[in-house]
Amino acid sequence: MAKKEYPPGSLRQRLRILKGQYLNHRFERASPIPPLPSAMRDEILSVEVVLPPARLLMAPGTQPTEGLLFLASLAKVLQAKTVFEIGTFTGLTSWTLARNLDGAEVNTVDIPPDAAPTFELESSDEFHPLPAEPMAYETVSLPGGGSVTQHWGDSAMFDFTPWTDAVDLIYVDGAHSDDYVRSDSKNAFAMLRGGGAVVWDDYWRLSPGVSRVLGAMSKEHPLYRVPGTRLVVFFEPSSRLSRSS
Repeated sequence: MAKKEYPPGSLRQRLRILKGQYLNHRFERASPIPPLPSAMRDEILSVEVVLPPARLLMAPGTQPTEGLLFLASLAKVLQAKTVFEIGTFTGLTSWTLARNLDGAEVNTVDIPPDAAPTFELESSDEFHPLPAEPMAYETVSLPGGGSVTQHWGDSAMFDFTPWTDAVDLIYVDGAHSDDYVRSDSKNAFAMLRGGGAVVWDDYWRLSPGVSRVLGAMSKEHPLYRVPGTRLVVFFEPSSRLSRSS
């Protein structure tokens, strides 16, 4: 059943917003993953970054501005030369990373629209709309020499071995079911180069698969929630950022 919509500014809409904020706050308070220390967050966000044109920002299903700022800033602080994104959608995040990394190689993989997924999906994945326009990086130029390579395939079956121990930043934003998050995370750790980082999206109360898998993972790996976003980050132990935590 579709969620009932109320007129903007109505009492019912305001109450719904307040309820959502309360539930989000309760989720964060109960989370086993601690927030990223403010000193680390300030260090990462101290660099200048370029964001996509305004018409491409805040489209449904894309990374919000706060998340894009963190990802682009982290990539620059890491001086990433190779990036891999799992889950392309419109290509907005790929474009942002490539635009901010001179000469870097940004790879992104997504399942073809007509392909059947290997694992079961969450309901939010099954009803996720396809992009309304071509990839953002195909419609906007990329100064600075950064490049984006689009790969097609189910991330559960895709061959990531050519990038083993070779990627500075992996961004996991694929399907949200437990099996996909486990599989994508395993592949992300296998690709991670010394000194790099892994970032996951959609860690919040409405993505239970992401929440369960990352919550369990936090018992073995030092993960951090990024305040103001739905991102979780892991720094490879030899990373300068890891040593400063």
